[in-house]
Amino acid sequence: MKRFCFITISILIFYGCSNNGEQSHPSQETKSAKTDSFFPVTSFIKGQMITLDSLPITPLQLTSIKGNTDSAWISKDKLKDLYSPFITPVIDETNLTEYFKENSFSDQTLNAVTFTYDPIGKLPDSISLRHWDVYIHPETGNVIKVYIVKQVKIGGQIVTQQLTWQTNKMAKISTILNKPDGSMSLEKEVVLIWDFSGVIR
Repeated sequence: MKRFCFITISILIFYGCSNNGEQSHPSQETKSAKTDSFFPVTSFIKGQMITLDSLPITPLQLTSIKGNTDSAWISKDKLKDLYSPFITPVIDETNLTEYFKENSFSDQTLNAVTFTYDPIGKLPDSISLRHWDVYIHPETGNVIKVYIVKQVKIGGQIVTQQLTWQTNKMAKISTILNKPDGSMSLEKEVVLIWDFSGVIR
């Protein structure tokens, strides 16, 4: 955890230096630059699960399919099964710098410094990741939220999977079907909540 704090602080120092003397605006984006190190998203999520395991709580699962929503209390092991597709491929400091570029901007409406990661070019078939974001509080340096997008083939169909992980509060997993005509359809949404105070969905 100390390592995460150090990396987060280092990222913020880099960001602060690159924007010294400039006023930030929601739409103002810094210059894109290839960096030697990314935020270790996979380790962060695993760390969140270790923290959750230590809490005397039972997560609530809300499952929505075509407008119908069911709720149930679930075990922490079940929660791990749901988020496990998003810990592969591993997003660490250096393993994806060859394929993705980092951009950052300050959004005053969200009160966050956002780091976005997009492909540099065509990705190998072995990489299912398409995009991810890391939202960091500009004053505390804490991670507020992580957002990950993957694209996989399931039963011959292309499916987009999205994970929104709100630190210490909840996770949302969306499954979207990419149809042959180019349209998209939200097939399933699962919301997992373990802290009900101030959850932003």
